[in-house]
Amino acid sequence: MRLPTVLATALWLTLSAQAAPDTALIPPVMREWMAVQKDIGSIKVAFQQTRTTPALKEPITASGRFWRMADGRFRLELGAPATTILIFDNESVRLKESAEAPWQTLKPDDSRVRVWMKFLSGREMDPESLTNNFTLKITQQEPNFVTVAMIPRPLLMKKYLRQLDMQIEPGGRRLLGFRVVQGDGSTLLLNFGPPEKLTGDLTPLFQPH
Repeated sequence: MRLPTVLATALWLTLSAQAAPDTALIPPVMREWMAVQKDIGSIKVAFQQTRTTPALKEPITASGRFWRMADGRFRLELGAPATTILIFDNESVRLKESAEAPWQTLKPDDSRVRVWMKFLSGREMDPESLTNNFTLKITQQEPNFVTVAMIPRPLLMKKYLRQLDMQIEPGGRRLLGFRVVQGDGSTLLLNFGPPEKLTGDLTPLFQPH
């Protein structure tokens, strides 16, 4: 399975900010979540991925997990057992696209991994990217979660991306779900488990195996 446009096209896309951010345009629950991310440390998170396309009669589901270090390193696995693995050790990016495929060494801006690089390494988690690239609004508010819709602003982005939805626990404690609605109607839904704090020697996570 090739890396999909997961988390995709993404929270902190590749477009640069051109103006000072207006943080009042960011819903409070998202501001709280962003603040939590800065101090969350090294974590492991499991997730369930559900993908639909107009050509598929039934959704495709897969489990996954990622490890994200406070210093920006990360490891991502899709499938159980893992068939797709992505590793970034702060120097190089390594990708294994299937159980039989060889390991590849890629540049961080390679289109296959660019979105993951920005999300999982914590790069560009800033108000500028949000307020310049998205219109943000709360679409659902429940006792256990708040849903924030992110509608793209740039015309080029709108061609490929219709909407992103973030489901956040009140107080910004954690991200519960993330949905991508692409321009062709395809959807990608990620449901996240609770983050687990990491300690000890984590070096083996960043060795291809």
